[in-house]
Amino acid sequence: MASNDLKQMEKQETDSLKLKDFMIGAIIGGIVGGATALLLAPKSGKEFRSDLNGQVGSLIGKTDHLRAAVTQKGNELAAATKEKTIQLKSIAVEKGGQIVETVKEKTDGLKKKVDEKKEEVLDEEFI
Repeated sequence: MASNDLKQMEKQETDSLKLKDFMIGAIIGGIVGGATALLLAPKSGKEFRSDLNGQVGSLIGKTDHLRAAVTQKGNELAAATKEKTIQLKSIAVEKGGQIVETVKEKTDGLKKKVDEKKEEVLDEEFI
């Protein structure tokens, strides 16, 4: 069960990295595409500056939107990771307690058997 949870957490981390890489690629692609389009379009200086300002404004708006989406997704993943960590800790504590109890029972059982054998040996020596 814990192995399943670990695999699921690793998948979430991988998905998070993929999303981050995609967002970075989208931002860089937007910048490069916008700059290329502006530089290759035959316009006057005033038109070019106006278009450039418009593109920059648009890019800033898109970047803010993407930043908000990435931040929200990151917060969701952080909350899910925290929840899974708490669950895994609880499972580990529970399993650890069970193991300790089992070891105590086995140890007590073996100790009792050793004491019984010891008494048998002592009884045989005095007979």
